[in-house]
Amino acid sequence: MSAISGQGRRDLRLLAAGVAVSTMGDQFASVALLLRLRPHGTGWVAALLAAQVAPMILLAGFIGMLIDRTETRRVLLYAVVGQALVAIPLALAHAPALIVPLFFTLGVFNAAVRPATNALIPAIAGEAEATRGFARLALAMSFGFVFGPALGGVLTAAFGATTALLIDAGTFLVLAVLCLGLRTRRVPAPVDPNAVVESARTARRAGWAALWDDRVLRAVFAVTAVVTAASVVDNVAAPFRFIDQLGTTATGYGIYLSLWGAGMGVGAQIAPRLPARAARYVPAVGQLVLSLGIAGIGVAPVLAVAYVSSLLGGIGNGMANVAQNALVTTRVPDATRGRAFAAASGVFQGAFAVGSAAGGPIVALLDAGTAMIVCGLVGAGAAAVGLVALRR
Repeated sequence: MSAISGQGRRDLRLLAAGVAVSTMGDQFASVALLLRLRPHGTGWVAALLAAQVAPMILLAGFIGMLIDRTETRRVLLYAVVGQALVAIPLALAHAPALIVPLFFTLGVFNAAVRPATNALIPAIAGEAEATRGFARLALAMSFGFVFGPALGGVLTAAFGATTALLIDAGTFLVLAVLCLGLRTRRVPAPVDPNAVVESARTARRAGWAALWDDRVLRAVFAVTAVVTAASVVDNVAAPFRFIDQLGTTATGYGIYLSLWGAGMGVGAQIAPRLPARAARYVPAVGQLVLSLGIAGIGVAPVLAVAYVSSLLGGIGNGMANVAQNALVTTRVPDATRGRAFAAASGVFQGAFAVGSAAGGPIVALLDAGTAMIVCGLVGAGAAAVGLVALRR
């Protein structure tokens, strides 16, 4: 039976509902903006993707320190309201030179949302039940990933990109209202003013040090970086694999995305049910399953096998995400978790950027199926090495 308190269950439901709605809105925006910029060329599309990830990498130290020095619900609330305020002019912008800077500004606020949410979960669910809290949050996100892309495409096709983007702005406001209803507070512990000055001077490396100085976290996030960079090639290769090689349509490709999202929801529920003594291994096991799923899509002789592999990859993805957050919670003191979660987000986004940049040339050099096989095996190899290192 869950040990989460009544208030914790209530706050977790509110936060999960808001995250589900907001994640779905993010998918609306992604589809709408990519379609709006597509006629202007691949350079602007690449600039948009770079504007999305750059703030999470460049501002990780500052944002992490802000979360650790300020009441966390307040940081989350301000960040979400900031997203809503930026999303409105973004919806009305049509010139690429205006869209990209606005999207970068949106990314600045977005860079605070995930670390603040992750830092708040142990306070809501309790330290002992944090893994279950992360699993509930991941399930909510998978709901947005399953339904968001398809609905975003329908909205954009039926009403235009502006309407889809305005709805995205509305989802931020929904999350903000639900955050106002949260009763749980993560209040930072009082610190020596001299320590604050010192932390400010070293804010950029403080979060990274929280991951690097712990041998288990260092191994886990090294695996995460390699697997993420390799698996992101799947984003580039998958449309060619499913449509050109396996002979499906855009609808069939959408089914692949939905199956992956559904798998993430399943994997997120598996992680809390595994023995506590296995906690350090679960992220790497999840990354191994994810990588084998991508390789399976590459070798699949027919569409049905590729769909099964997609579901498998999503399960591994969900397991890894929940287990990583739980591991940071158990191995990093509460006073520095904001920085640790921000640094973890920076690791993921940095690897995502590297994989995205390499994806095009790799798929062009090989072919979509071969690229997925190679990158899946690279990720699986990194996960296997990580498991050996963790055992030692």
